[in-house]
Amino acid sequence: KYLAVVTENGLWIKDEIDNKIYIINAAKIKDNFLQGVMISEFSNNFDLIKIIESSKIDISNNSWIILDPIISKDNVTTKTKKNILLNSHFNEKKINSLFRNLSSLNILELIKLNEDYNDLGYSTIEVRSHLHKIFSLPVYLSIMTIFASIIMFNIKRNKPLIFHIILGIFLSVLIYYFYYLSNLLGETGKIPLYASVWLPLLILTIFIFIGLVRINEK
Repeated sequence: KYLAVVTENGLWIKDEIDNKIYIINAAKIKDNFLQGVMISEFSNNFDLIKIIESSKIDISNNSWIILDPIISKDNVTTKTKKNILLNSHFNEKKINSLFRNLSSLNILELIKLNEDYNDLGYSTIEVRSHLHKIFSLPVYLSIMTIFASIIMFNIKRNKPLIFHIILGIFLSVLIYYFYYLSNLLGETGKIPLYASVWLPLLILTIFIFIGLVRINEK
C-alpha cells in the first residue's frame, strides 16, 4: 500500500489516500523539499487521472505544497503559478528516517521506525536486531569486563608484554567475528533473531564460569 525506495532514478514513493493512488518520483530530496518531481495520480483501478510536475515540493508536513505545478490531464497541459496542496502519509522527517543509519537512532526512534517499516511492508529484521543489541549492551559490557579479568587472573605474571598484547588482539578479533557471524545468521533467518544476539553472550558466560572454577581451584 505504501512504498518509499531510492534507486538510480531518484526517490520513488507509492501512496494511497482519498481512494486515489499516487506514484511519485523525485530527482532528490534536499532539506524539506523534493526536487524535480513528477506525480502520477491514479484511480483505485489504476486508471490514470492526471500527471503533476513540479521543480520543487515542500514536504515539511503531510500536506505537501506543490510549487508552480504543471498539470497534464486528458492530453491537456496546464501551467499555473498557484500552489496546490496534496495530502500524503509521508513527510520530510519520515522519509529521511527510513534511510538513516540505525546506529544514529535512539530506542524510541527505532521503535517508531519499526512501525513505519511494518506499514511500508519492509523487513524489520535489521531494526529489531539493532534493538536487541541496544538492550543487550549493558550485559555485553559487564560480561566482557569479567571475562577480561578472568583471563588476566589465569595468566602467569612472568609472561612478556608482547604475549598480553597478542592475546588481547586475538581474543578481541575472535569475539568480534563470532558476534558478527551470529548477527548475520539472525538477520538472514538461519537462526532466531533473539538467539543471534544473546547466544554469543551465553557462550561467553559459560567461559566465565569455567574461568571462575579454575581460579577457585588455585
